[in-house]
Amino acid sequence: MKHYLLYGYGGACNHGSEAAIKGEISFLRNISPGCRITLSTHYPEYDYKFGVEADEIIGRNMNAASYEEMYSETIKRITPQTICLSVGGDIYCYPNWERYTVIHNAALERGAKSYLWRCSLEPSELSGELLKAVGSHHLIAARESITADALRERGINNVILTADMAFQLPTSEAELPSKPYIVINLSPLILRKNPAILYAYQILINTIIERTDLVVAFLPHVEISMDNDMEALSKLNIPKERAFYVPVGLCSEQYKYIVSHSEACVTARTHVAIAAWSSCVPTLVLSYSVKSKGIAKDLGQSDFAVDINTLSAESLCEKVNILLCEKDIIHSELVKSVNECKETTHSKEIIVALK
Repeated sequence: MKHYLLYGYGGACNHGSEAAIKGEISFLRNISPGCRITLSTHYPEYDYKFGVEADEIIGRNMNAASYEEMYSETIKRITPQTICLSVGGDIYCYPNWERYTVIHNAALERGAKSYLWRCSLEPSELSGELLKAVGSHHLIAARESITADALRERGINNVILTADMAFQLPTSEAELPSKPYIVINLSPLILRKNPAILYAYQILINTIIERTDLVVAFLPHVEISMDNDMEALSKLNIPKERAFYVPVGLCSEQYKYIVSHSEACVTARTHVAIAAWSSCVPTLVLSYSVKSKGIAKDLGQSDFAVDINTLSAESLCEKVNILLCEKDIIHSELVKSVNECKETTHSKEIIVALK
C-alpha cells in the first residue's frame, strides 16, 4: 500500500492551505486508490472542523525543546516506502525554514523519497545553506516559472513545473450578496509589511462606492488569532448598505463559490487570487513575494500583481478601474491560461513521481 506523508502544512485555519491540501489528497487518492495519507499539521482541530480527509492527522508538540522533538510523531511514520511531500508552498521563504528540514533529513536517513512539492522560492534567497537544503530533495515541483527558472540557473535540474492544487478545488454553495459585487480581501500580514496599504484600500472603497453600483464583499481567508483577516478588514469604513461581510468559518469550497460569482477581486492573499483566477474572475493581487508574482506571470496577469512597496492609492484605483472596464477581455484571457495551468497539476511527470 502506497504511503504518502504530507508535511510543512499549517492547518485549515488558513483556507488557502485548506484548498491546496484538499486538492492534493483528492489527487493522490485518484492516482493511487487505497493509499494511506498521513497529514502533519500545526492545528489539527481546524483540519477536522473543515473536513480534511487524511487517514491520519498528526499535530506538533508545542512544548518541545527542539524541532526533532516538535515533529517526533511525524518522523515516526516515515519508512523506506514513504513518499514525503513538503506541501507548505512557500515555507522556504520564511526565516524559520530550518524547522522543516528535520522531517526532510529524517526521510533521507530512512531511505524514503522526499519531494519539495508545488513550492515557491525567492530567487534572491537561493544560496548557502538554504540552497543546499532545497537541492537535497529528490524532486522539486515548482508551482510557478520564476521559481523553476531560478533553481535551474543555480544548477538544480531535478525540477518540474506544475501548479498549485488549489486551482482544482471545486465550489460549494454559500450565501451571496443580492446585487453584483466585488470581493475585497485584506490581511494583517500585508499591513505589517506596509501600513500605508490601509489608506490605499480605504480610497479604493470610497471610489467603488462613488463610481459604481457594486456591493463590496469583504472576504476573510485566514482566521487564526494572530493573523486574522477580519481584523484587517474591520479597519475599513463603508456604508452599511453597500457592504457584505462574508462570514468567518466557511470552508475553502464556500469561499471559492463566493469569489467565483464576483465581478472582480482585489486580494492580499495569494490563495484568494487562485480561487478567483481558477474561476476566470478578473483579479488584482497585492504582491509581496514570488508566489503571487510567479503565478500571475504564468497566467499572463503580471499587470495585476502589484508590488506592495510601490503601491499607491492612485495606482490601486487605476488598476481596479481597468479590471472592471476590461473584465470581459480579462475573463477570456483567463479561460485559456487557466485551463493550461490546471493541466500541469496532473502532468505525466507529476504522476510518475508519485507512483
